[in-house]
Amino acid sequence: MITLDFLRNSWFLIAFIGGLIYWAARQDLSVAELERVDTRITSLENRTTILETGIGQIQIKIDDIKEDLTLIKGAVIK
Repeated sequence: MITLDFLRNSWFLIAFIGGLIYWAARQDLSVAELERVDTRITSLENRTTILETGIGQIQIKIDDIKEDLTLIKGAVIK
């Protein structure tokens, strides 16, 4: 009976503690979400680096082909 009266008289304390637990749980979910997003960003950065490297290599090959074509044109014109 005493416990029941205590609970009735302190409903605001129970609501506050419940709100505090809810807030802490939301913060924990936010940290997990940030870690997941950080992992995705790192993955995208790695993929971008790989693509940039590949594009650079293709550009070097294109430049080599242009030089070869220039040499062939010069030889044909002579």
